[in-house]
Amino acid sequence: MNIFGALPMSMTIINPSSFTLVIFSFTLVLALAMLSLIAKKPKGQLPPSPRGWPIIGNLFHMIMNRPVHVWIHRSMEDMQTEIACFRFARSYSSNLISHGYKEIVFSSYGENWKLMKKMMTTKLMSPTTLNKTLGDRTLEADNIVTYVFNLPRPGSINVRDVALTYCHAVMMRMLFGQRHFDVAAEDGGLGPKEKEHMDAIYQALDCFFSFNVTDYVPFLRGWNIDNEEEEVREAVDILNRCNDPIIHERMHLWRNKGGKETEEDWLDILITLKDDQGMPLFTFDEIRAQCKDINVATIDNTMNNVEWTIAEMLNNPGILEKATTELDVVVGKDRLVQESDIPQLNYIKACSRESFRLHPANAFMPPHGARQDTTLAGYFVPKGSQILVSRLGLGRNPNIWDEPNVFKPERHLAGHVRNSMDVTLMEPEMRFVIFSTGRRGCAGTKIGTSMTIMLLARLLQGFEWTLPNDTSQVELVTADSNLFMAKPLLACAKPRLAPTLYPKIQVYNSEKLFSLKNYQDIVLLAAFKRKKQQRRPPSPPGLPIIGNLHQLGELPHQSLWKLSKKYGPVMSLKLGRVPTVVVSSSETAKQALKIHDLHCCSRPSLAGPRELSYNYLDIVFSPYDDYWKELRRMCVQELFSAKRVHLIQPIKDEEVKKLIDTVKESASQGSPVNLSEKFLALNVSVICKAAFGLSFQGTVLNNDSFDKLIREAFLFLGSFSASDFFPNGGWIIDRLTGLQGRREKSVRDLDAFYEQMFDLHKHENKDGVEDFVDLLLRLEKGETVLGNDKLTRNHIKAILMNVLLGAISTSAITMTWAMAELMRNPRAMKKVQSEIRNQLGNKSVITLDDIEQLHYLKMVIKETWRLHTPAPLLVPREVMSEFEINGYMIQPKTLLYVNAWAIGRDPETWKDPEMFLPERFMDNNIDAKGQNFELLPFGSGRRICPGMYMGTTMVEFGLANMLFQFEWKLPEDMVVKDMDMEESPGLTVGMKNDLLLVPVKY
Repeated sequence: MNIFGALPMSMTIINPSSFTLVIFSFTLVLALAMLSLIAKKPKGQLPPSPRGWPIIGNLFHMIMNRPVHVWIHRSMEDMQTEIACFRFARSYSSNLISHGYKEIVFSSYGENWKLMKKMMTTKLMSPTTLNKTLGDRTLEADNIVTYVFNLPRPGSINVRDVALTYCHAVMMRMLFGQRHFDVAAEDGGLGPKEKEHMDAIYQALDCFFSFNVTDYVPFLRGWNIDNEEEEVREAVDILNRCNDPIIHERMHLWRNKGGKETEEDWLDILITLKDDQGMPLFTFDEIRAQCKDINVATIDNTMNNVEWTIAEMLNNPGILEKATTELDVVVGKDRLVQESDIPQLNYIKACSRESFRLHPANAFMPPHGARQDTTLAGYFVPKGSQILVSRLGLGRNPNIWDEPNVFKPERHLAGHVRNSMDVTLMEPEMRFVIFSTGRRGCAGTKIGTSMTIMLLARLLQGFEWTLPNDTSQVELVTADSNLFMAKPLLACAKPRLAPTLYPKIQVYNSEKLFSLKNYQDIVLLAAFKRKKQQRRPPSPPGLPIIGNLHQLGELPHQSLWKLSKKYGPVMSLKLGRVPTVVVSSSETAKQALKIHDLHCCSRPSLAGPRELSYNYLDIVFSPYDDYWKELRRMCVQELFSAKRVHLIQPIKDEEVKKLIDTVKESASQGSPVNLSEKFLALNVSVICKAAFGLSFQGTVLNNDSFDKLIREAFLFLGSFSASDFFPNGGWIIDRLTGLQGRREKSVRDLDAFYEQMFDLHKHENKDGVEDFVDLLLRLEKGETVLGNDKLTRNHIKAILMNVLLGAISTSAITMTWAMAELMRNPRAMKKVQSEIRNQLGNKSVITLDDIEQLHYLKMVIKETWRLHTPAPLLVPREVMSEFEINGYMIQPKTLLYVNAWAIGRDPETWKDPEMFLPERFMDNNIDAKGQNFELLPFGSGRRICPGMYMGTTMVEFGLANMLFQFEWKLPEDMVVKDMDMEESPGLTVGMKNDLLLVPVKY
């Protein structure tokens, strides 16, 4: 089991039981592995614990209460304790980011960790090394002042972006000896690749303390539950893609080419360290793990502290005035503050300390592991427990701090003489946590102090900070996934020094000093040379005006597949006025969806999706921006989470039972069953009850009209619209053909359905499980903010459109194709039915736990997805920035299609690709979760389907029941070769003619 302990953010402590609790005032989170549940009893009394469940402990509470750190602190406040036991486990994110714990932060205590700690302390963070790199840090301190100075005024400045720019630039110079990976930004900020790198670091930070369910239920790993696995893999991939070429090149230089005259940066030191035998001390994997450690560790504390400090100062102008006065007295206004001034800036350091106390970057310190049985505060702590110290609990402990929730820098000056150089960012008494202490204390305390105070001091000295005209107070609200400010701080900055004190931005180090203007000349020249060398993908010849549109048949995926056989897996087309690229192999799909995902993860402007999504307020068709990211996060956490999937399982049980009963009637009469209709009706019933709390009977839509509306909407999403390919005049064609009128009617009918659902939910007082509409209306009432807008009814309608159109048809299509293929392959039918029946034995009801053991059924479904992926052309992407696939340059604003249907039938990937052979998945690890590009039913990358787990469980559950309960045969006078396997056109591709089979009760 796992045990967590934490001190609440605000609570009344009753009878503290030991000196330890009084002095340290911290909350612990101790984690034991589940094996402890079946092992011997603990030797003493464990800390207090909220009531858990057998086997899974407090896992259910963790799933039901997000963010988890708030629930932990609230539970401890309710129990009135400073130490508590929770059953959790070790983080998947830290394992992945650290390459299996090959670095210093998360590595287990032992000889290897001691060696890394010694290296970090005596080499990378030594006074000699830090003095050697002082020039680089000063250069970036100059750059950030000038960067802010050059930002347009009047207007608000994003303080978080400024802090991140500084932190990233300092980290890059000290680690790699260079400011940029590639091309510098014209304004001196982060370039495109640095922004991608910075976003990945930010994403990794988000995952460290997210308490993801797959950390504790390993068999769910790979399903991307709650979206964290995908996020952390994406982050690690981007960090590796940026860092690895530099590391490889530098290792080759030092270990094969003789190296340099001296080590110039941290990477040089890591590569050149030797063991006692004179061999390299660290392997490539260990070096890349240390580099990622440094990437992440140098960002969060400084950025978070400076942003919160300036926010608190803006809300307390007297504090801001004291800080700037101290700078004017100590430094003056005729030079810029330097690191050598930091010891005298006691009030500014006190402000920074107060922010660390009140606003830590994370709720907990990285976990400590108990190496042996011990006792803490009178409670038994078993060997193997994990211990988390609560930063929030310490910093806001009312037993230690007077008015703990008030920002009062003066509390850190008590007992000190101003200008006595006493105030530091160390806190050895553990009254709150800055850089931690003990054996696992942060080795980078000095560099962390220098970066934080230098950035804060430069911004306060260089500019007069005020709130925007429309803002009276900064809203001091934390984000859910971490403790950063929920919204980036926006403030106005007016220069307060002479213009000559804002130097030119330097993009190289002191040995290669180029001004920004000179550097821009170099960049433009390089860009000109690159443009001459660009190659475009091969393209079939087109016609004037329409381009290649005439070459797309009724089934575009098949037309494009045939063209790709001649023109290759990367093919360029001109669809009317729209440049288009189609990729048709697993390798090119990997390049587009993984390696260059960030370059092409937006969506094009298409008429059908625009109207059905209320101008792109949905998750599928919305362009890639902050709104989409926040919407996706909300949907993954609220609508498509593992908790939600399990909550709607009773609905699936009920509807599948109804289906079985109706099929039994047909079996008793020996009459055929239209499985295409039955599977569609099953999915409609489940989704409508899960989303709306009722079926569509009795609404403005009856059975026939509902089915017709769904089909019409899908037609508009996947069919040709002239305005999509001829933006200037195509709308006239759509009007003349009647397409626009039909589309508007479809939108009106759907809108009427949504409105009726809202009315029913407004007047009904329902008990039981909260459906999707309940949840979204609750979020609307709570004024949830997505991007810059509050959640409105139109947002909710757009999300519901995705649920209706994305969940109903795709699952039904897969179930129908699977049954058709099994009928054509009796051997596979017999094998999958035998597996199901042997697994269930005498049981009459199939559960989700049973499904997990049906391995051949899962192979059957994967083989069905391979041959009959529901969306043969993944939803098109729009390229945002230039990138390369197979040596071909893909330009911005290009429409990018991934032909998943062609990939599933590629003879270079699949042996006998036209055969239905589920066993092909027996000897490999290929799955449909977006990491194997040979099989992409749900897409991949940032735009992967968020409802993947929900859809997969629906297909598995429905098919398993049909195959368990019945034998199946073809209607009379029909043989296998008579089965029609033609495809229907549209965004999703089902069977052209309905599948009719005769059930026989088993």
